[in-house]
Amino acid sequence: MIKQIKIFDRLKNKNDIESVYKKGIVIISSDKKLKANYNSLDSKTNKVKVAIAVSSKVGNSVWRNRFKRIIRESVRQEELVLKEIVLKNKLELSIIFSPYRINKTILMNPFLKEIKPAVTDILNKLKKLLVENKFSIIDNDKFREMK
Repeated sequence: MIKQIKIFDRLKNKNDIESVYKKGIVIISSDKKLKANYNSLDSKTNKVKVAIAVSSKVGNSVWRNRFKRIIRESVRQEELVLKEIVLKNKLELSIIFSPYRINKTILMNPFLKEIKPAVTDILNKLKKLLVENKFSIIDNDKFREMK
């Protein structure tokens, strides 16, 4: 029996979340539905820490919780992409997903088929940034100067 490597973890610590917002880089999906802040650190643990931040202004609690469940499921379905990113680069990756231009008035009932392409797009952009350009090694301040 092969032991599964657990790479997912929840991003819970307030200091970790603040560091992702301060030092992280923002990726916006092509359809502008989602945005993700990420921060990568060189590490031996090869973990992905995920958080979902939804403001109370975007909808009521039912809508926000449904949105979070859909994002969580989309990330779970993209587990192979995340494993590839983390294991190839030996990183600890912290990602915070949040809605960018969607809310309850624009998308009354969010479904997986509407949100998953945005998550896939963000993860593909993240993979491209980390794998091809090796931005995980470059300090984020230097990256911002390069833009």
